Amino acid sequence: MLERLICIFRPALRYRLFGALSLALVLSGVEWVHAFTVLENFEEYGANSFPSKWRSRSDEGRNVYRIDTENGNRFLRADADKQGVQIGLEHRFDPKQQRRLTWRWRVRKLPVGADERSAEKHDAAAQVYVVFDNQFWPRVIKYVWSASLPVGTSLTNPLYSRGKVLVLRNGQSDKNKWYDEEVNFLDNYRKLFGADPGKVQGIGILTSSDSTKSVAAADYDDLVLLP
Repeated sequence: MLERLICIFRPALRYRLFGALSLALVLSGVEWVHAFTVLENFEEYGANSFPSKWRSRSDEGRNVYRIDTENGNRFLRADADKQGVQIGLEHRFDPKQQRRLTWRWRVRKLPVGADERSAEKHDAAAQVYVVFDNQFWPRVIKYVWSASLPVGTSLTNPLYSRGKVLVLRNGQSDKNKWYDEEVNFLDNYRKLFGADPGKVQGIGILTSSDSTKSVAAADYDDLVLLP
């Protein structure tokens, strides 16, 4: 299904912080399994490779997404030239136990003329999905870095009626600068769909420019689940 539908720290510092956090959780009595989960930090893949844990709806994804290195840190680089290929990471869990997702991203090039309200212009330089409920007819929340819409905008995806779009950043944000994000997707789901979700099925990433026939480029790193 993920193939069909969707198909912060430098390494040393990150590990020190996670180690300190784990000790603090043990001392406080917090159950470790519900503390945090590093979904992906892209450190285990070779440079210029496609991240093997991720699924792409077509082989074209290997031409859009690759591992890059900067200052000793590995991350996912996306370059889409008139392309719109989603990749997905399957990970099932209860959103009531881990309800927040953090990541960092930056945009290097925005798709020209993009507008998420229009099916004909539905492109965005950077998008992170959370996929809920089931693998056949899921509900989806897509967090986007929009070329044009104001931050805070929410709407129904014009390409998929069971999908919602939330704008976290837009063209006013500095390009080429990393930004940290944190979303409470459980609260977002309740507000957008008016109900409690079933299990999360996984997450997705999309850098797209096929609708606008332009170019989009972005980088992603450090996707972590928190309670």
